[in-house]
Amino acid sequence: MTDPHSEAKFDALRNAIYHTARKDFYDGVNRSANFLVIVLGAAVAGKASKLFSMDETWLEFAVVIVATAQLTFDFGYKARTHEFLQRKYHELLAELELDSSLDGQKWKSKLQTIAADEPMPMRALDALAYNAAVDATYFEAVDRAKNRVWVPFFHRVFKNFIARNGYNYCPQADHEYWWQRMAIWISERWHGKKSEESKEGEIGGT
Repeated sequence: MTDPHSEAKFDALRNAIYHTARKDFYDGVNRSANFLVIVLGAAVAGKASKLFSMDETWLEFAVVIVATAQLTFDFGYKARTHEFLQRKYHELLAELELDSSLDGQKWKSKLQTIAADEPMPMRALDALAYNAAVDATYFEAVDRAKNRVWVPFFHRVFKNFIARNGYNYCPQADHEYWWQRMAIWISERWHGKKSEESKEGEIGGT
C-alpha cells in the first residue's frame, strides 16, 4: 500500500473491524448482565439455592454487584458508541470505493474527524484488527506474513480489558518464540566454546 487512497481504505477497514469487535463485546456483556440480574433475582433462584445448600445472601449480593456494574459502566451505551463509530468507518469505506481520487489529505482529514470521537483504544484488540485487515487486503500468504504483527497470547485473552498503552507490537516475521531464542543462545554458547577449544589447541600445538 503505497498510495494514500489504499492507506485510507486500510485504516478505515481496520477501525471498522476494531469497533465491530468492541460493539460485540459490550453487547455480550450487557446481555449477560441483564440475564444474571433477572435469573438471580427470580424466586426460583432462591429455591435452587436451598437445593444446593447455598446461602441466599450470596444471591442477593450477586444481584447487587451485577446490577451496580451494569448501571455504573453502562455497557449498552458503550456498545452503541462503538456501533456509531463502526458505521462511520463503513460509510467512509463506501465513499472510498466510489471515489478513486488520490487526494490523500481529504481522506486523512475524514479519518481524523471520526477519530475525534474515539474512546481509549485497546491496543491488543487494535493489533488483532490490523491483522484481520491485512488478511482481507493481501491475497498472497507471503505478503500477509510480512505485514502481520505479533500479539502475545495473554494480550489476546485480555484484549478487551487492558489498554496496553505504550506496548510496541513487532512484526510477526521478526518474532522469535522462547524455544527459538533458547536454541540461538545454546548455539552461540556451543560455538563460542568450540572456538575457545580450537584456539587453545592451536596455542598448545605451537
